[in-house]
Amino acid sequence: MTIIVPVGAQDPALPLASEEGLEALLQIMPDRAKPGIRALLSGVDPGAPKWAHIFLREDWLTSLGCLLDLAPINNRPGEPVPIRIEIDNDARLGPRLIVSASDWPTPDQAAADAQLQQDLERQGLWRRGSMPNKLRQLVAVFPRGGGVRWEALAPGLMTRHQSRITHLAAYEVDFDDLDAVQAALRDAAEYVTWAGADAVLIVTGDRRIGSRTFSDRRVVEAACAIGAPLLTLAGPVPTPIDRLAWRSSPIPGVVESAIMEILRGELERADRPRLNRIAAAIVQGRPDDDATADAPF
Repeated sequence: MTIIVPVGAQDPALPLASEEGLEALLQIMPDRAKPGIRALLSGVDPGAPKWAHIFLREDWLTSLGCLLDLAPINNRPGEPVPIRIEIDNDARLGPRLIVSASDWPTPDQAAADAQLQQDLERQGLWRRGSMPNKLRQLVAVFPRGGGVRWEALAPGLMTRHQSRITHLAAYEVDFDDLDAVQAALRDAAEYVTWAGADAVLIVTGDRRIGSRTFSDRRVVEAACAIGAPLLTLAGPVPTPIDRLAWRSSPIPGVVESAIMEILRGELERADRPRLNRIAAAIVQGRPDDDATADAPF
């Protein structure tokens, strides 16, 4: 790996302090002059000086990705990838530079998200639902192949489905396919309309790092049109879909608690004494032997 840092990009007299985080962009650049991948490292401010050009051999990058079980970078050439740079002082190894992918949007992306919400609010489409008073049918939209958050939440959902407490309609979707996600949300809206689903769960947190799927206008508009309260199992950074939900959390246990809160509300509102009297009357009025023994003919 070759790194060329321009003069003045970082004042050597003011190095990053230990554990101080720095948001940055890694922009993949087209380069046909030599084999490998050329990237441009810069800050999130487009007017600031660029920090470095990084040259990577493609076979080295692929091998590293396989070793660390990382998905390949799917961004188009010239499209920035949000990353985070941190300095860690290890007692044995000394200072270490840590570079990781980041879900935080760039300033332009954050502004676009805010503008989209304002547009939908102005059109009367942005409506956050409130907590449903029952949960007999739930629609869940989760990524193809699952994910760590979905796999933590799914067992409880399946147990209640098998116990006939809450019917679960699950849609497994490729979160990188905008058309497929939009279609799944439209199907969820149909399920709400025709089958009476009480809520829709979207596992936004299991998208790939840096994905902008749930900031796409078509996807957000489809979520606004669902017609039932949204519940999202989010990532560390909320998306517009998460802000639209009545309850959103990156912690599966918190989402599970929200579901149990609805079920407890159903139980508290049930007229248990009346139901017990009905059950007793049915048992007492049932003939022991012949149902026609007391027929008046």
